[in-house]
Amino acid sequence: MRVNYLSKRETSALAERIRSLYWGEVLRGKIRNAVEIRENEIKLYRIGGLIVGEVDDKLYPVIHERNQEALDRLPSMIVDMGAVPHIVNGADVMRPGIRDFRGEFNEGDFVVVRDERYLRPLAVAIALVGLEECKAMRRGKVAKNIHHVNDRIWKLMRRIRHILEREL
Repeated sequence: MRVNYLSKRETSALAERIRSLYWGEVLRGKIRNAVEIRENEIKLYRIGGLIVGEVDDKLYPVIHERNQEALDRLPSMIVDMGAVPHIVNGADVMRPGIRDFRGEFNEGDFVVVRDERYLRPLAVAIALVGLEECKAMRRGKVAKNIHHVNDRIWKLMRRIRHILEREL
């Protein structure tokens, strides 16, 4: 595992990238410091009050209590309780398990997968189809699970809690 403080220029560039995203307006004020954490193919940033993951040069808020406001700004797929164990084991989101949608999304957008009982975030996924096409579908895969509760990113965040909780 590698942990690096970003330079002021890198921190500023990262903050601008995040702020340009529709959920990124939760990053407020002047950001002075950021930390980059890398382990194998996992890439995380701690910037301001957010913990952000990166996959294929796309930034997304990871599932963490610090990110609740950012996660709430992403569109959601609400899945039935029967789908929950599969989602938290890394399964992609299949259309029959979806009960409801919150917000609008297009193909390639990040969506939060939530359980129908408590609306807790279970996973962050990439939509494989847009909202309208997803509503019209009866079966098939609609979102690719990229980060879920109890995955390698989740476990890494638990191991480095002391870094994530520290004031920057």
